[in-house]
Amino acid sequence: MMDKSKLSNQESLHTQCSICSQLAVHESAFQKGGREDEATYLPPASKKLQLVRDFAPGSSRASQLLQCPECKTYYLYTSDYEFLVNGTEDSDLLTRLTKTKAEEYLNRPESG
Repeated sequence: MMDKSKLSNQESLHTQCSICSQLAVHESAFQKGGREDEATYLPPASKKLQLVRDFAPGSSRASQLLQCPECKTYYLYTSDYEFLVNGTEDSDLLTRLTKTKAEEYLNRPESG
């Protein structure tokens, strides 16, 4: 059985990180063509995360495992879009993963 204080320490490394401390557990963004004034974007800190695995290579809908280069916290990034006659709707979601959930993604077989 894992010591709860050790697990708690591992799960909270992001709070001391200069990158991850700027990211919430869930971050979302949404842009709609023709409504740029209402667009939202992921925080700038999210651009510092590094790609570990791309679960949908070549797809216009992303599904990627990202990792912070500083504290090694993992995130799942997904994007989606809907093509509409009056403009597309694009959405992005960034979710901080627990160590257990990150291991599940790391252990997924390679696609393709």
